Amino acid sequence: MKPRRSKHSTDLDLFLDFPATKTHLAEVLGVARSTLVIWENIAFWRIESFRNAYPKAHDGSVDRESPLSPYQGWVLSRVGRLMAQLRRGDRVKGYIAKNPNDFSRYRYEQSFQQIQKIQKGA
Repeated sequence: MKPRRSKHSTDLDLFLDFPATKTHLAEVLGVARSTLVIWENIAFWRIESFRNAYPKAHDGSVDRESPLSPYQGWVLSRVGRLMAQLRRGDRVKGYIAKNPNDFSRYRYEQSFQQIQKIQKGA
């Protein structure tokens, strides 16, 4: 993988208001698109709610070319943080297997609600 453009780009969870392409997410997270695709593959094969967030094509297959949802962007920011901390894909995969709730849609929605409360209070 190429070095990150910004060391701190995945220090915080990413909350978007709109679906984003992988290219856009890579820019926001300060990594190459190829790096983001690696993270996306890790999430796709290990996090069921991430996989289910993709739209389905008319033949029932998953449309992996579609823009990613705000939830999926949040998951990828967390996978990126783990990659920065653990340094190897197999360690990240092991962490995800042991802690699937850290990447659940429920956890995302809880975190997003907390952010909204903070913004309303400011």
